[in-house]
This record gives sequence, C-alpha cells and structure tokens, in this order.
Amino acid sequence: MAYPPEFLKLVDEFIHLANRLAEDGKDGEVSAAILFAAGRYNAFNFLSHSDGEQDQVKAVDFYVSEYRKAITSNLEGVVGPVVKAQG
Repeated sequence: MAYPPEFLKLVDEFIHLANRLAEDGKDGEVSAAILFAAGRYNAFNFLSHSDGEQDQVKAVDFYVSEYRKAITSNLEGVVGPVVKAQG
C-alpha cells in the first residue's frame, strides 16, 4: 500500500514529537500516551461526526482493525525501516 506524502508528513510530525518527549528515557510511557491519545482523539472524532445511528461497536472494530494494519505494516517494514531497540 502506498501512502500519500502528505499523510506520511503528518505521521512524521507525531513521531518527532514522541521522540522529543521520550528523550528522558520514558519511551514506554510516551508509547502508552500516544495510544491513549489516539483513542481519545478518534472517540471525539467519531462522536463529533456521528449522526446518532452509527454503531459504536462498528467504530471500535474499524479503529482496532486500522491499528492492527498499521502496527503489522510497521513491524514488517512495509512503510519503511524501523530502528530496532538495542538490547
């Protein structure tokens, strides 16, 4: 799947912010915060655009499915190289 450059630029902005926030070694905390923030933003977005008839279960299924695709693609290097943790 090819991602539009504008989309990847937005993604990179979030990653740069996360990297800056994780400079003090709290990368696990930053990772958890990103996930929670995505959930909060997506819930707000869904509720703001819902006509009242949309099913929240379907929304959750959609967002979980999209997250699964994103993390799988990144773990497999489909989107680009991901630096592995040194261990």
